[in-house]
Amino acid sequence: MIGMDIITPDEREREENLKNYKVVFTKREPIFDQLAAIAATMLNAPLAMINFIDRISVWGTADQKANDKNTEVSTSMCSLAVLKGHESEFQQATDELFLISNPLIAGEYGLKFYAAAPIKTTEGFHVGTVCIVDRHPRSFGAEEQQKLEWVASMVQLEMNKRSTLNICA
Repeated sequence: MIGMDIITPDEREREENLKNYKVVFTKREPIFDQLAAIAATMLNAPLAMINFIDRISVWGTADQKANDKNTEVSTSMCSLAVLKGHESEFQQATDELFLISNPLIAGEYGLKFYAAAPIKTTEGFHVGTVCIVDRHPRSFGAEEQQKLEWVASMVQLEMNKRSTLNICA
């Protein structure tokens, strides 16, 4: 996965669509912070994030950590959920051969668990994810996935408000 170019078949249109929502190159926003906190609480996860993905970077718009650093697409597990267009989970990430050398797993973060639901725009493009991570392996069933998808739909509703405001302005 490291160094892999993760490009969707409709990459140019997807990226243009993402720009319309004005969620990349922005500061953290309270609504996204609150939605990430809801995801972490509902799923009993130490960390939840809302990330938007352009061709080069993963833009974290909300999470419970103080760092504002963006991640490269080539090392991001969120990129896989956008590429696949559906939920993505690794209950024991160190068992996945293509993830073993990923710095988020092999490095100081030491992630073992990852689950994400893609964020889909009204136009049908997958532009980001709501994800939870943990340093411990864990099980993740249909009920937990449904909760993650619910938060992703709340993010989409918030994005739609922003899009409507941009049209009216």
